[in-house]
Amino acid sequence: MIKIKPCPAKVVQGILLTVSFCCLLGSCAKVEVGLDSDFVDNNTTNLVMVDSATLEISTIYVDSFITSGGGSILAGSYSDPLFGKVVSGSFIQLGVPSGFSIPNGAVFDSLEVILTLNKTYYGDTLTPYAISIHQLTEPIKLPTDQYSFYNNNKRSYNAAALGSTRLIIRPSTRDTISIRISQSLGQQLFDKMFNSDEVVTNNTQFVDFFKGLAIVDGGGNNLIVGFKDSLTMRLHYRNPGVITTDAQVDFFINDNANQFNNISVNRTGTPIAALGAGNKQIFSTQSQNAGFSQYISGAMVKIRFPYLRDLLQLNDFVKIIRADLVIRPVKNSFLQFYTLPPYLRLSATDQYNNPGTDLSAYSSASGASGIQYGNLFIDNLYGTNTAYSYDITTYLQEQIVKTDNNKNGVLVLPPDPAQIFNRVLIGNKHNAESKTEVKIYYATIK
Repeated sequence: MIKIKPCPAKVVQGILLTVSFCCLLGSCAKVEVGLDSDFVDNNTTNLVMVDSATLEISTIYVDSFITSGGGSILAGSYSDPLFGKVVSGSFIQLGVPSGFSIPNGAVFDSLEVILTLNKTYYGDTLTPYAISIHQLTEPIKLPTDQYSFYNNNKRSYNAAALGSTRLIIRPSTRDTISIRISQSLGQQLFDKMFNSDEVVTNNTQFVDFFKGLAIVDGGGNNLIVGFKDSLTMRLHYRNPGVITTDAQVDFFINDNANQFNNISVNRTGTPIAALGAGNKQIFSTQSQNAGFSQYISGAMVKIRFPYLRDLLQLNDFVKIIRADLVIRPVKNSFLQFYTLPPYLRLSATDQYNNPGTDLSAYSSASGASGIQYGNLFIDNLYGTNTAYSYDITTYLQEQIVKTDNNKNGVLVLPPDPAQIFNRVLIGNKHNAESKTEVKIYYATIK
């Protein structure tokens, strides 16, 4: 429902109007709003602001999304009291090395996997982080009806790890993690290279022999770490001679499309425990008066404007001049490790809840129109003014003229949803200190 707060405004000739809006307790706020000169006509035009339009906020279930070819390896787990336990692992296919020649008398030394951090992480970096590496028992091969790998895809692997590590990790300062793996596997590979076996010179035969790696949570974690997909499996050996020299052969990912992340979540005991394939939408009034947005764990927020067309019932309504959406994260929901997404976009959607066109707006700084990412402001002092803000003028102007009874709205999403674990709780109108609201400025004719 829309409750109108008529606030007469003195119209000033020209493109800008300075409007005094009547507020509670008799105070006023001056707002400059661009108004088409078509509506400036001998003081017959008023500008009215509505900030009580009812928004419908809900959490939408994300069934699956593509994780292959994304450029990152995500591994680890953490427990979130509001979103559940999230676990991530990665499946990787390697290719044959190039340009190697093992001389007579060379001796195998060791085999290691080198992971390069991409400086992204989510969770507690003060506690030990554990991952383990396993050998796949089935190849990474797309089904005939599938063109990419998804978050719910996985491959079987040997229960016994090739290697593992447990360490305190500092993603902002550390560059790589090295994990020493099976001597037996290393010796097999070395022997085949020494004998120039086709298994290590032909990719098809190599993948049949060595199907790939699984990089998985090592247990006891409260952290997920992102690594670049430039993983290296490095074989070390020693060359003979008066002075023994060290040498190495590297195995790399042979096709980025054959590396993907499996991401799972257990929401038991959370406010959105019922969210899933059998219950794809939970309204904010049923989940602690908030919408839950963490796309990578299968939850995204939808915001609708169900009573927008009530404005058309006003006899003096002419046109929406400006509309601002302010999204407020629930106070105290983003402390410690559960940080907010630095950027959130609004993607138009309908009853099917698939992301569509991202909402854009003109930027005076760049002199061009571009996708909006919320201009996140964090109120570190009181915590109540933390907000994302958007110009949704064009979107509402388009929606108000639609006559069909639709389920259109906007989805709140990070720019790269399959790569980021940052999450946000979006308060509805019952969250007094964290209320998401829309301010609509419209023109009327006296």
